[in-house]
Order: sequence, then structure tokens, then C-alpha cells
Amino acid sequence: MENMIDFNKDIARDYGLRESVIATYLWELLDRDLDSIERNGRVWTRISQRMITVALPFMSVDMARRSLRKLIEEGVIMRDVFNDDKFDHTHWYAFTDYGFEMMEPGTYS
Repeated sequence: MENMIDFNKDIARDYGLRESVIATYLWELLDRDLDSIERNGRVWTRISQRMITVALPFMSVDMARRSLRKLIEEGVIMRDVFNDDKFDHTHWYAFTDYGFEMMEPGTYS
């Protein structure tokens, strides 16, 4: 089934299904994104809330914003800005150590 949405059950249980779908999407994006960068010992990917809604069309921009904020507040992901253009405010996301443990199979219980 090509259009099946994947999600992390631990994150869904602890933080919510939308948060889990977004975390899984970011995890997969970090794994395959050619534009990812490594800074401060972490791999970061650049994505806007609008881009998330294109990839996950069942979410609104507001839903993506709230879910990203919750993942940040709960310490699953972190956000920064590494853009060369000072007018480009698109955020970069990386997993915290805690978030990495939750996403890496078999390391979180």
C-alpha cells in the first residue's frame, strides 16, 4: 500500500497521533533529504509548515504548527534557523537525544 501513513506508536501514545505522524515524516525526511545539514553534532532538515501540509494533506497549517510546537516543548525535536538569506525564516528541525531514542527502533521502552 503505497499511500499508507506510518507513525511511531510510542510518540502517538505519549504525545498524540498528529505529533507522531509529523515526527515520523521528519525522521524519514532526515534519512533521505539531500539538503539536510549537520550542525552541532545533529542532522537538520529544512521544512516549512506549509510543506508539511503538502506531504500530509489531511493536516492544516495550524495543525502542523501546533504539533511541531508540542514536539519541541516535549523535547522530542528542536528547531533553529540556518538560512543564508536573512529574509528566509524557514525553520530547520533535528531530533533531540530523547527524540532520537524514541524514533530509533528498539531503544525506547
